Amino acid sequence: MFSISNKHEEFFDYLVANAQNFHRGAVIANEVMQDVSTISLHLKEIVKLEHESSKTNQDIIFKLSRVFITPIDREDFYKLTCQLENSIDSLQGALMRTSMYHVTSAPEAAVAMTEQLVLMGEEMNNIFELLKDIDRNQANLMRHAERLNRLESEIDHLYRQEISRLFSGEEKDLLNVIRWKDILGTLEEASDNVETLANTVKEVTMKYA
Repeated sequence: MFSISNKHEEFFDYLVANAQNFHRGAVIANEVMQDVSTISLHLKEIVKLEHESSKTNQDIIFKLSRVFITPIDREDFYKLTCQLENSIDSLQGALMRTSMYHVTSAPEAAVAMTEQLVLMGEEMNNIFELLKDIDRNQANLMRHAERLNRLESEIDHLYRQEISRLFSGEEKDLLNVIRWKDILGTLEEASDNVETLANTVKEVTMKYA
């Protein structure tokens, strides 16, 4: 049965919760890249965060099917929540690979990339708090979304530089090249997913502001 009693603004709380999960996941990834020996301590938490984000995503989809009026179009909510979950999945994937490949230390580029992902998480927290009142927050929403775009460009730059170094011949351990090409690619994928989300935020802001 459809509900038409209100606009169900609690949907935004679901998005905020998953943005917080991404931010925490990015902090964990950064801590691991700074000290890979901590991977076993953090792996359970990142898996738990991924499961929580998946459950939140399912809750949103279920609730979208049962309400008639939503603060923004249900299609926009669906896109945002799926893009958030994809971003968290990529973080988990990077740490899973770090564990599976028996990595003992991380290159400076991995630390730098995860530092930028932490900043992305902070921006996402801001965005989903502001999204609750699009009319009043249009300028700030666009500013934070643009910030996410710039952070993604910085991560791309770090990624390209490190991949070039790995294949320059400077790195003599072929297994290390294979490991870090994959891990760094997954971190870069996380930033790409966040950029996709940022672009959706811009679309939503222009649509409803």
